[in-house]
Amino acid sequence: MRKFLVVCVAVFVVYAVGISMYLLKGDLFSVSSQYNGTPADPHTFMTSEEIDKGEGLTRIHALAFFLTSPLKIGLLLILLGGSARFRDKVQRLSRHSAVQLLAYVFVLLLVLDTLFLPMDYFILQLDHHYGISNLTISNWLTDHLKDFLIEWISTSVMLWIFYAIVKRSPKRWWLWFWVASIPLVVFVTFIQPVVLDPLYNQFQPLQNSELKSEILALASRSDIPTNQVYQVNMSQRTNAINAYVDGIGSNTRIVLWDTTLQKLQKDEILTIMAHEMGHYKEKHIFWGMGISILLSFILLWLGFHILNYTLMRFANLWSIHGVTDLAAIPVLLILITLTSFLLNPLENSVSRIMEHRADMYAMKMTGDGDAAIRAFQKIAKANLSPITEPKLLQWFLGTHPTIQQRIVYFEQFKKK
Repeated sequence: MRKFLVVCVAVFVVYAVGISMYLLKGDLFSVSSQYNGTPADPHTFMTSEEIDKGEGLTRIHALAFFLTSPLKIGLLLILLGGSARFRDKVQRLSRHSAVQLLAYVFVLLLVLDTLFLPMDYFILQLDHHYGISNLTISNWLTDHLKDFLIEWISTSVMLWIFYAIVKRSPKRWWLWFWVASIPLVVFVTFIQPVVLDPLYNQFQPLQNSELKSEILALASRSDIPTNQVYQVNMSQRTNAINAYVDGIGSNTRIVLWDTTLQKLQKDEILTIMAHEMGHYKEKHIFWGMGISILLSFILLWLGFHILNYTLMRFANLWSIHGVTDLAAIPVLLILITLTSFLLNPLENSVSRIMEHRADMYAMKMTGDGDAAIRAFQKIAKANLSPITEPKLLQWFLGTHPTIQQRIVYFEQFKKK
């Protein structure tokens, strides 16, 4: 096991050095000369300092992303060495399996969260330095606590369901767990706007009655079942711009960040909202859930075989007694972390298609390419977003088409 860990460390060091050299030193954000002087040229709407800041910030955020998953996997491998001993301690703590599960998950997540806290704090200070974040230390710590509690409860519940299914169907648990996960995904999507989101921010009805009427008119044309528009106090957290339509059924919400209201003109806001309504009209939430459910079917089947093989090979080494052993939880988290990382390119490619479809819908609804161009120029400026990015970042981080691609599309729409 020690040799294996040494090899893992060596591979990680080579990977970290390589990805750092690429992200920190590479020419990643150069804009083709064909866009010089056009609306897609960042120098026409951003200062050189803002462009440099956006590129520098993106480089460091990307590096943190590419290092986090391998680091987490490495830490979990190390923690596996003491997992069985800790399992024995929590089993002596209580004879109730639910208490044992809660205690094990709590400590494991606490260790991981504590180990990654310095990196999270560094990113917070970085965002403050670049003028993106307004988040105070106290609010940041409060958010961390809320994140931790939600992750602890949700992870414990999912593991409790998982164990119950494995005990009843050791050879088909992957299928029945997949079936059980479907209503859970729908339930979380339904409650998120009214239960989870308000835990972090204050929502109130949009104060601008004229803008509210025009947004609701767009919503009516998009068949969105709501008579309310909300604004959220994101300026306490960030200087970035955003808006969204979230939830399903009676819990559907139209939300604007107050920074959006402060920094965009009315026609620009309406174009952004038409885009967000395009996601609802084209049922992207349901498409997203459907794709996730389909992928989870495939991944759970693969995970079943990989987990069984892994435990067959290494269970004795780690003193793990089977899939339902608490000591095997780090193995499950390693598989989930690795899968989530590797799935990013596929999920992001689907997301970019949906985002472009929403841009097309916005143009269909408003017909205002000029407002869309101005809106995305201001978004790039406020969010310190490079207008283009290399393929690697697009694959792993690009949930949207680049701002350059979007501005070019709006320019083409204007010429039709």
